[in-house]
Amino acid sequence: MEVAASAGIVALLALAAGALWVVARRQGGLPFGRSRAAGPAELVQRLPLTPQHSLHLIRVAGEALWVVTYPNGAVVGHHGKPFAEWVAEAAAAQREVSR
Repeated sequence: MEVAASAGIVALLALAAGALWVVARRQGGLPFGRSRAAGPAELVQRLPLTPQHSLHLIRVAGEALWVVTYPNGAVVGHHGKPFAEWVAEAAAAQREVSR
């Protein structure tokens, strides 16, 4: 009986360690421990267009950039608008769609 209980505890600990390993391997990692270095740029949103093409909205120093990526390169666009203005326009467009 004591051997079965020990084997159960070992199995439970192995399962917990495996679950932690899977979570740590996920994008973003564990919610505690090492934190990502804060940099000047932040990815706000990524929109996949096709399996190989994506549109990225990036905030850099309070301004918004969009970047289109494709297999052989990328295109960067910048309209010089402050990020807050982009957010206000998106919120207004969302309200229009909701009506």
